[in-house]
Amino acid sequence: MPSWHPFIPTAFVVFAFLTGAALVALALWPRLRAARKRQARLRTALRVARKDNRVMEMIAQNANDGLVLQDIHGRILWSNPAYTRITGWSAEEVRGRNPLGFMLPPERCWSDEDISTFKYDIASGILDSFEIVENVRKNGEKFWNQLSFAVVEGDTGTEPQVIVIARDVTEQIEREADLERAKQNLQKLAETDVLTGLSNRLKLDAFLDEALGRAGPEHGEVGLIHVDIDQFKEINDRLGHAAGDAVLSHTADVLRAQISEDDLACRFGGDEFVIVCPSIWSNERLEVLARRILVQLRKPLIWEDAPISIGASIGVAVSNDHARDAQALMRQADIALYEIKKSGRNNLLLFSDSLGELVAKRTEISSALSHGMVNNQLGVVLQPQFDLVTQQVTGFEALMRWHHPNRGMLAPAEFFDIAERNGLMEDIDEIAMHGALDALCTLRDAGHDNLRISINVSGRRLNQDTFLDQLKWEVDKRGLVPKDVAVEVLETTLIEGRDNQAARSIAALSKAGFGVELDDFGSGYSGLVNLAQLQVKGVKIDRALVQNLVTDKTAQTVVQAILRLCKDLGLDVVAEGVELPEQAGAIVTLGGSVVQGYGIARPMSLDRALDWLETTDMTSVLAFAPDNRMLRRQA
Repeated sequence: MPSWHPFIPTAFVVFAFLTGAALVALALWPRLRAARKRQARLRTALRVARKDNRVMEMIAQNANDGLVLQDIHGRILWSNPAYTRITGWSAEEVRGRNPLGFMLPPERCWSDEDISTFKYDIASGILDSFEIVENVRKNGEKFWNQLSFAVVEGDTGTEPQVIVIARDVTEQIEREADLERAKQNLQKLAETDVLTGLSNRLKLDAFLDEALGRAGPEHGEVGLIHVDIDQFKEINDRLGHAAGDAVLSHTADVLRAQISEDDLACRFGGDEFVIVCPSIWSNERLEVLARRILVQLRKPLIWEDAPISIGASIGVAVSNDHARDAQALMRQADIALYEIKKSGRNNLLLFSDSLGELVAKRTEISSALSHGMVNNQLGVVLQPQFDLVTQQVTGFEALMRWHHPNRGMLAPAEFFDIAERNGLMEDIDEIAMHGALDALCTLRDAGHDNLRISINVSGRRLNQDTFLDQLKWEVDKRGLVPKDVAVEVLETTLIEGRDNQAARSIAALSKAGFGVELDDFGSGYSGLVNLAQLQVKGVKIDRALVQNLVTDKTAQTVVQAILRLCKDLGLDVVAEGVELPEQAGAIVTLGGSVVQGYGIARPMSLDRALDWLETTDMTSVLAFAPDNRMLRRQA
């Protein structure tokens, strides 16, 4: 057996090792290859992550919005440069601090104790929305900060963190505030009367609707005061529009000075003003306020070194179960205002249920009036005028009556105001004129040639340029003459007429041959002055003076003065309202003779008047006097 070389065992060992290593390597190769692939992926992911980190860092560093990372207790862990730029605080200065302790205005900053207990409530959902808060920069400048939030959940066992995105929206907020202010200013201008500075009707409507929406037992009622300046047009016409504007501005100042901060005063239009008073628990407060306004307005306004007297009529209403909307409440105040203007102006009136019932009655009459005119329900009745000395009838006054189908005979007092308001007075004057002239023709045809007819004419009709020509035409058409017709004019017409138009109309009528008489003379208007200034033919002494003639020395003195003056001026006088022989005797004693009233005869139809003239013994008129002959002796 050959002997082995000493190297052989060693070589064998090496070979075996290498063979084993190769086998191991072959066995591990798949795993090694997989490991290398994982390493390659990790290197790739690392490169991507590093790239992403650089991108995120670039975004964070260059973002316009501030980015802040806070822990659950609100302490800042990290912030980006934009946050520093917005707040003025560096990242180092804010790290570890809660913004609630230094970013809010000083009066609203949290105390250290409160901050120590602060913790975000992640589960509340409050972080799902954004909020806008007023913050303070490091230099003390305030700005508006819009904050939005995102929650970063931590690993198991660690608390979540909060990402806050901060955006400076000061410019946007200020722009919106400017727009809102501009909108409010435009709204204010739209709701403000330019001349007086008070609210206008647009503001009134909104304010009144809102106040009425709250009215009731819990918040009280709503009071409304409607103020109308008396005779404002005359101020404008006499002194000019500048004076009128001064009166309106002065009135506005008075209202502003009297109302409370919860009330609203507005110019309703023209010379009308309205005050709305919410939360009214007593009508007395409204009446006191309205009375103070009247007192202040009565103090003269000095305009160009001359005083202007201002009067006002005021209607007051309070919301109730029948007036829960603005239109109904305004109507009630308007009704009260109209009533006070009718009764003499320069006063106030509170709307009441009884007043409402009266107006409802008038409304019913108003709706029936036009129908009545179309159906010839309106016509004249005649009341004789009697000479106590000669015991003869001198004429008749034609008085308008409405033969209402349900309410019977209605006197003018029951429908003239409604006719005036409805614009029907001219039509009624036409009916009266035609009826009176036709009646006179019938009387003449019956042989009563010496009688005349008296016609009442409204101020509106008198002042029309066409009135005289029409009257002349109607008189001529019937074969009458102007001296047969007397035109009665109320003294109030002279006061209410503009630019002396009434005086010119009276002069034209007199020149044409018509007799013009002042009706209700001595009732307290211009009185005796008119006799010297107007071309009138006579007067009718007011019934109020005649009614008191027997017992009132003052009435006797006034009537005697009227009779003497008219005698000196050559004017005819009729005393109306004579009912008793004592009154007739006093008239004759004081120098008069022609009377009219129930003591002679009540107003009657044309047929009845003809019969009365034919059948009445004129010497027996006022026969119930103790001695009728006494009148003739006194004359």
